[in-house]
Amino acid sequence: MTTTSQVPAVIDYLVTACQQSAALGASTTAPVIVVDGPPVTSDTFGDPLHLYIGGVPGSDEATAEADQNWPVMDNARTRDENGVITCTADAWSGSTVMQTVRASCASIVAAVELLLRGTPRAGGPGDASMGGLVMWSGVAGPYSWTQRQTTQGAGCSCSFRITYRARLTTS
Repeated sequence: MTTTSQVPAVIDYLVTACQQSAALGASTTAPVIVVDGPPVTSDTFGDPLHLYIGGVPGSDEATAEADQNWPVMDNARTRDENGVITCTADAWSGSTVMQTVRASCASIVAAVELLLRGTPRAGGPGDASMGGLVMWSGVAGPYSWTQRQTTQGAGCSCSFRITYRARLTTS
């Protein structure tokens, strides 16, 4: 079987890993709502913490991109893919204290970064290979921070990118 792109598998991995993370979706103290793509409904907007994987709420910009090249001369059977997945962390509070929501937003980004640092074999804390899907991955910029004050309180969003490199081979 030929894999055309690892973008769908990488997004699936990120959604599952973030939902299962004790620092994000599985947190018992401050659970983060992990959303696959942009929000479909406003059902969870009352919750204070969100992470959009492959989504920038309210934007029509591309949320995943990849390009490929031939790393070796093997009759075009092997390609390397460099990919980028755009994600958005969002924190909201009924308070008007911007520092609190900015810190909450930054902690979501930091938790995603830890999921992609190291390898299980080397003691982690995360898995830069995404379970073997890619050769390496990590959180990268540009980081786009947006702060807001509304009648419902303060909010802060940070859009960031996850980059990866994968090897695609034909069986």
